[in-house]
Amino acid sequence: MLTYFGIGVLFALLLFGFILGKKIGFGVIFEKLAILWFKLACSFALLFLIHIIADGYDIVVPVNLFSAITITVLGLPGVLCIGVLTILQ
Repeated sequence: MLTYFGIGVLFALLLFGFILGKKIGFGVIFEKLAILWFKLACSFALLFLIHIIADGYDIVVPVNLFSAITITVLGLPGVLCIGVLTILQ
């Protein structure tokens, strides 16, 4: 769990990165990270919706970081992989 000190250090590093990013060209890195965070959030939302729908059929779909990262990295094959692992469980 992040403390106030950890949050402050993280904020300072991001601010420092933004300042340096304009000179060095870290904008592309921050853009890629923003896209990654957006995909990860969408993966969690998709997993949650699938969890709610599958719960009606007594199927437990895990909503955890590993599942979300799998879907974020692999996309549709990741969804199929999690689905197959869930059904075989």
